[in-house]
Amino acid sequence: MRGSMSAAATVEGMAGLRSVGLAVVLALAGLMTPGAALARDEVVRQSPMDADYLLRDASGHWAAPRCIGDGVSGPRVQPVFVYRKGTANRFERFRATLQRSTDLTTGIFERSSDTRRTVRWVHDASCRPVIWQVAVPTARSHDLVSLRRYLEDRQPRFRRTDRVYSLWVDSTTSPSWSGLGDDRWSATWSSSWGFVWVDAHELVHALGAIWPSAPHSTGKAHCYDAYDLMCYSDGGPGWRKVTVCPAPQARYRLDCGQDDYFAVAPRRGSWLARHPRANVANSRFLAKVPALVLPAEPAAPAQVARLIDRVTWVSLPGTRYDVGVREPGGSLRWLAQDVVSGDYPLARIGPESRVFVRAVNAAGFSPWVRAGG
Repeated sequence: MRGSMSAAATVEGMAGLRSVGLAVVLALAGLMTPGAALARDEVVRQSPMDADYLLRDASGHWAAPRCIGDGVSGPRVQPVFVYRKGTANRFERFRATLQRSTDLTTGIFERSSDTRRTVRWVHDASCRPVIWQVAVPTARSHDLVSLRRYLEDRQPRFRRTDRVYSLWVDSTTSPSWSGLGDDRWSATWSSSWGFVWVDAHELVHALGAIWPSAPHSTGKAHCYDAYDLMCYSDGGPGWRKVTVCPAPQARYRLDCGQDDYFAVAPRRGSWLARHPRANVANSRFLAKVPALVLPAEPAAPAQVARLIDRVTWVSLPGTRYDVGVREPGGSLRWLAQDVVSGDYPLARIGPESRVFVRAVNAAGFSPWVRAGG
């Protein structure tokens, strides 16, 4: 992906923003105090807290990676944590966040295929993706082409043709391509909100999407027909302002309409049926797996009430609940996730703060409901 875009699209385009613009977007997302400013040339590096907040926002769209064979044989996606030589390796601080990110990427592919496709990660005996850690010179950390050349030149393990290398780079970003289409390499930088659904976006690029001749192609490897994972206004000549699949759930799905780059069973005679190589669902780096039975998306929680020191609601069997608070300054933070009791204490939450609850299950999440009272 190249260039910048609005915060309402997908986070990948922030790679092209300068630090002042980034401050504005971070404030909109509640990741920094409204009104705070960044020095013009200040290096922005994401904290695990920032990344984890955004990943928690995707609650309900995660899926635990499945065991595929012995975890190493055949085509696989190899996740890699890249840090700059001479700086601290922050992998342990990011470990839990990166695991959430692989869960979200897995969930996006599974939910988009009715759970009939999953990512073929390099994984251990417990099915968890094995994440390599590598250090690179600072000068080679700002774009994917430089990273790839450096790693291929110095480490034979990066020359395998049966691997997709998915890099998380703890460094500053570049407006260069983050995913090399159909070339088995992708990267996300921590200073551009990396480790969120953009990881899946870049992986889809690395698997070959989106062809310029696809029905809703922008002409620059993205689509224009919805809010799905690969669609946004990228400045391409084919861009049209069309909304077929609405947000927020669509941003965690692949290929609105299943007609541009991902369909397990493309319609007979359709463009994807006639161009099977353009269909990421056919990639050798995805596994065909038995479908799971998923529930319907959850209904919004009912009777959400705020009492003196707690928030309550009617809980339903098989449904989890997330509790959040919006502060007077506008920032949103999570208080709890996966609550099942219909009751949560509100210690040290002032009356001026607005408390929300949403329902979550394996199919997604409901709209927020503000606690009355």
